[in-house]
Amino acid sequence: MGTATAPSTTLPAGKGLAGREGLPLPNGVRPRSEGRLKSSFDIAQRGAREGLPRRDANRVGAMRRIARAFLAYHCLDAMEFVVSLIVSELVTNAIVHSRGTKVDFTMMFRDGELHIAVRNDGMSVCTPDRAASDDAEHGRGLQLVASMVHELGGTWGVESDRHTVSCNLPATGEAQ
Repeated sequence: MGTATAPSTTLPAGKGLAGREGLPLPNGVRPRSEGRLKSSFDIAQRGAREGLPRRDANRVGAMRRIARAFLAYHCLDAMEFVVSLIVSELVTNAIVHSRGTKVDFTMMFRDGELHIAVRNDGMSVCTPDRAASDDAEHGRGLQLVASMVHELGGTWGVESDRHTVSCNLPATGEAQ
Protein backbone atom coordinates (compact mmCIF):
# COMPACT_ATOMS: atom_id res chain seq x y z
CA MET A 1 0.00 0.00 0.00
CA GLY A 2 1.44 3.39 -0.97
CA THR A 3 1.22 6.71 0.74
CA ALA A 4 -1.65 9.11 0.29
CA THR A 5 -1.09 12.38 -1.43
CA ALA A 6 -3.49 15.12 -2.31
CA PRO A 7 -4.62 14.91 -5.92
CA SER A 8 -2.90 17.17 -8.40
CA THR A 9 -4.99 20.24 -8.96
CA THR A 10 -4.78 23.01 -11.48
CA LEU A 11 -6.65 26.26 -11.61
CA PRO A 12 -9.82 26.15 -13.74
CA ALA A 13 -9.36 27.64 -17.21
CA GLY A 14 -9.50 31.41 -17.17
CA LYS A 15 -9.10 31.67 -13.41
CA GLY A 16 -6.04 32.83 -11.59
CA LEU A 17 -5.43 33.59 -7.98
CA ALA A 18 -6.57 36.97 -6.77
CA GLY A 19 -4.05 39.72 -6.20
CA ARG A 20 -2.60 40.71 -2.86
CA GLU A 21 -6.00 41.99 -1.73
CA GLY A 22 -7.26 38.47 -1.07
CA LEU A 23 -9.93 36.51 -2.86
CA PRO A 24 -12.81 38.55 -4.25
CA LEU A 25 -16.35 38.13 -3.01
CA PRO A 26 -19.26 38.39 -5.46
CA ASN A 27 -21.17 41.69 -5.61
CA GLY A 28 -23.49 42.16 -2.66
CA VAL A 29 -22.18 39.16 -0.72
CA ARG A 30 -21.15 39.84 2.84
CA PRO A 31 -19.61 37.08 4.92
CA ARG A 32 -21.33 36.04 8.12
CA SER A 33 -19.58 37.28 11.20
CA GLU A 34 -17.13 35.30 13.28
CA GLY A 35 -17.10 31.55 13.31
CA ARG A 36 -14.85 28.73 14.46
CA LEU A 37 -14.70 25.08 13.57
CA LYS A 38 -12.51 22.43 15.15
CA SER A 39 -12.29 18.78 14.22
CA SER A 40 -9.96 16.23 15.80
CA PHE A 41 -9.45 12.69 14.65
CA ASP A 42 -7.26 9.71 15.48
CA ILE A 43 -4.87 8.21 12.96
CA ALA A 44 -3.00 4.91 13.04
CA GLN A 45 0.51 5.20 14.42
CA ARG A 46 2.89 3.75 11.89
CA GLY A 47 6.54 3.55 11.01
CA ALA A 48 8.26 5.34 8.16
CA ARG A 49 7.79 2.53 5.63
CA GLU A 50 4.36 1.29 6.68
CA GLY A 51 1.41 1.77 4.38
CA LEU A 52 -1.33 4.25 5.12
CA PRO A 53 -4.65 2.74 6.26
CA ARG A 54 -7.60 3.63 4.04
CA ARG A 55 -9.43 5.21 6.98
CA ASP A 56 -6.59 7.69 7.44
CA ALA A 57 -6.32 8.43 3.71
CA ASN A 58 -10.08 9.16 3.61
CA ARG A 59 -9.69 11.83 6.30
CA VAL A 60 -8.21 14.26 3.75
CA GLY A 61 -11.39 14.31 1.66
CA ALA A 62 -13.54 14.54 4.78
CA MET A 63 -11.65 17.63 5.99
CA ARG A 64 -11.99 19.24 2.55
CA ARG A 65 -15.77 18.69 2.68
CA ILE A 66 -15.93 20.17 6.18
CA ALA A 67 -13.88 23.17 5.02
CA ARG A 68 -16.20 23.75 2.04
CA ALA A 69 -19.25 23.61 4.31
CA PHE A 70 -17.64 26.15 6.66
CA LEU A 71 -16.89 28.45 3.72
CA ALA A 72 -20.44 28.11 2.37
CA TYR A 73 -21.92 28.93 5.77
CA HIS A 74 -19.82 32.09 5.96
CA CYS A 75 -20.59 33.07 2.33
CA LEU A 76 -16.93 32.58 1.41
CA ASP A 77 -17.53 30.21 -1.52
CA ALA A 78 -15.08 32.22 -3.67
CA MET A 79 -12.29 30.82 -1.49
CA GLU A 80 -13.26 27.18 -2.03
CA PHE A 81 -10.59 26.19 -4.56
CA VAL A 82 -7.61 27.66 -2.71
CA VAL A 83 -8.80 26.60 0.74
CA SER A 84 -9.51 23.03 -0.45
CA LEU A 85 -5.99 22.77 -1.82
CA ILE A 86 -4.41 24.20 1.34
CA VAL A 87 -6.48 21.90 3.59
CA SER A 88 -5.53 18.90 1.42
CA GLU A 89 -1.83 19.65 1.67
CA LEU A 90 -1.75 20.40 5.40
CA VAL A 91 -3.93 17.45 6.47
CA THR A 92 -2.08 15.05 4.14
CA ASN A 93 1.27 16.13 5.61
CA ALA A 94 0.02 15.66 9.17
CA ILE A 95 -1.30 12.17 8.41
CA VAL A 96 1.58 10.93 6.28
CA HIS A 97 4.63 12.46 7.94
CA SER A 98 3.86 12.99 11.65
CA ARG A 99 3.99 9.36 12.82
CA GLY A 100 1.54 10.53 15.46
CA THR A 101 -1.90 9.31 16.51
CA LYS A 102 -4.04 12.46 16.39
CA VAL A 103 -4.66 15.39 14.05
CA ASP A 104 -6.48 18.62 14.96
CA PHE A 105 -7.97 20.73 12.17
CA THR A 106 -9.18 24.28 12.91
CA MET A 107 -10.76 26.96 10.75
CA MET A 108 -11.74 30.36 12.07
CA PHE A 109 -13.18 33.40 10.33
CA ARG A 110 -12.84 36.76 12.06
CA ASP A 111 -12.27 40.38 11.06
CA GLY A 112 -12.20 39.59 7.33
CA GLU A 113 -9.54 36.91 7.69
CA LEU A 114 -9.71 33.14 7.42
CA HIS A 115 -7.39 31.19 9.74
CA ILE A 116 -6.56 27.54 9.00
CA ALA A 117 -4.44 25.38 11.32
CA VAL A 118 -3.49 21.71 11.32
CA ARG A 119 -1.72 20.18 14.31
CA ASN A 120 -0.27 16.71 14.81
CA ASP A 121 0.85 15.03 18.02
CA GLY A 122 3.81 13.26 16.44
CA MET A 123 7.01 14.54 14.89
CA SER A 124 7.83 18.21 14.56
CA VAL A 125 6.95 19.86 11.27
CA CYS A 126 9.95 20.59 9.07
CA THR A 127 9.75 23.22 6.39
CA PRO A 128 11.58 22.45 3.18
CA ASP A 129 14.92 24.23 3.07
CA ARG A 130 15.21 24.07 -0.71
CA ALA A 131 12.99 23.91 -3.75
CA ALA A 132 11.94 20.50 -5.01
CA SER A 133 13.51 19.49 -8.31
CA ASP A 134 11.33 19.48 -11.42
CA ASP A 135 11.12 15.69 -11.43
CA ALA A 136 10.59 15.25 -7.67
CA GLU A 137 7.41 13.42 -6.67
CA HIS A 138 7.40 14.70 -3.09
CA GLY A 139 8.36 17.85 -1.22
CA ARG A 140 6.18 20.40 -2.93
CA GLY A 141 3.17 20.59 -0.60
CA LEU A 142 4.31 23.25 1.85
CA GLN A 143 5.97 25.19 -0.98
CA LEU A 144 2.64 25.21 -2.81
CA VAL A 145 0.85 26.40 0.33
CA ALA A 146 3.44 29.14 0.87
CA SER A 147 3.17 30.31 -2.72
CA MET A 148 -0.64 30.49 -2.73
CA VAL A 149 -0.86 32.18 0.65
CA HIS A 150 1.82 34.72 -0.30
CA GLU A 151 0.11 35.52 -3.62
CA LEU A 152 -3.14 36.19 -1.76
CA GLY A 153 -1.45 38.53 0.70
CA GLY A 154 -1.75 36.13 3.60
CA THR A 155 0.71 34.66 6.07
CA TRP A 156 1.67 31.09 6.91
CA GLY A 157 4.18 29.24 9.01
CA VAL A 158 4.98 26.62 11.60
CA GLU A 159 3.87 27.73 15.06
CA SER A 160 6.21 27.73 18.05
CA ASP A 161 5.00 24.30 19.22
CA ARG A 162 6.60 22.88 16.00
CA HIS A 163 3.54 20.63 15.52
CA THR A 164 1.10 23.15 14.01
CA VAL A 165 1.11 24.64 10.53
CA SER A 166 -1.23 27.57 10.10
CA CYS A 167 -2.13 30.24 7.59
CA ASN A 168 -4.22 33.38 7.49
CA LEU A 169 -5.94 34.48 4.29
CA PRO A 170 -7.70 37.79 3.72
CA ALA A 171 -11.29 37.37 2.53
CA THR A 172 -11.58 40.77 0.92
CA GLY A 173 -11.08 42.32 -2.47
CA GLU A 174 -13.02 43.65 -5.39
CA ALA A 175 -16.09 41.86 -6.66
CA GLN A 176 -15.63 39.38 -9.49
